[in-house]
Parts: sequence; structure tokens; C-alpha cells
Amino acid sequence: MTPYEEPERTCCLYGIRGFNEEQAALACAYHEAGHAIVGLAVGMDARDVYISVGACGRCGAAKAAGANLATKLLSAPGPDVVMMLAAGTQAELRWLNLNGHFTEAVGWMTDFGGINDQTDAQDVAEHYGVKLDYTVPSTASPYSYPGQQVRAQLVLAEHWTRVKAVAEELAVRQELTAEEVLRLAADQS
Repeated sequence: MTPYEEPERTCCLYGIRGFNEEQAALACAYHEAGHAIVGLAVGMDARDVYISVGACGRCGAAKAAGANLATKLLSAPGPDVVMMLAAGTQAELRWLNLNGHFTEAVGWMTDFGGINDQTDAQDVAEHYGVKLDYTVPSTASPYSYPGQQVRAQLVLAEHWTRVKAVAEELAVRQELTAEEVLRLAADQS
């Protein structure tokens, strides 16, 4: 689910942004760092994180993908895990806004790019016997995805220097161990 209107495109999702490889790496690194730091904030273990950067084989648009490896999705209370999953896209959107890259089309592409996180969030909610709620943001429903997006935005704002430290290093090195994530986060305390 995305609040943005789907844009027209000639080839792939990545062409919507018009990013070079460095920008694609940074956007992806902020996404993964958002997951990592919010996960730490709710008591989840640090995980190795990686990104990979390449180009669309048809149009040549720069693209990136990443992951927090071996994340144990049931290692924290369900609503905290849903918030951690929402935090990746919210961190990426924040970086896009802060750096003048945000447009409606880019917002759509970013939300759409986080669809696997939303699928994981749905699985977590179902594990606890509830459905993920996509209506209005609500603190009354712990499985309100829009509510957890707002909650993620607040946690990200509080820990933004940590997110930035991890993301900037990840964008350059493309892989960080869990220990390196912890060290970079601690250096910003």
C-alpha cells in the first residue's frame, strides 16, 4: 500500500529516480540503516548488513538492493518488529527529503520498493493472530501499519545521527558486520 500515485515509466522502477550509482547506494544504505538502528532501539540484535549496486540490464538505470541478514522477526514484540520493518522505507524517505530528491513519483517508487518489508510485517501480524491494518494511523491498534510508520519516523528522528553513521559507511563499503553496526551506532551516542 502506498499513498503516492503510480507514475508512468518507460522501463523499470529505478529509472523513476534518475540516480547515479552513488545516490542509489546512499538511498539503499539509509533504508538498511533505518532497519538496523530502529531494531537496536527496540532491543533486537544487530545483524550484518549489505547493499549491492548495479544497473538495469535494459535501460541502464542505477539500482541497489540490500538486507539486514538473518533478522529474527519474532525476537521482539510484534508491534516493535512491524515498526522496525516500516523504518527502512521511512529512513529512505527522510534521506530523500533532506537531500532534495523527493517527488511524488520517487515517493511511490520508494514505498513500492519496500513491499517485501510490508509482506514480512503482514506475516508477523498473522503470527500473532491479527491482520495488519492499513487504514489511518492509530495508536489504538498496535498493528496499524500507518501508525507504525509514524512511530518509526519518531524513533528515526531521535537516532538520526546513528542512522547516518551506519548508512554513510554502508554506502561506501557495501557490507558491515553486526559488530561494525554496533560500533558505528555507539560512536554517535
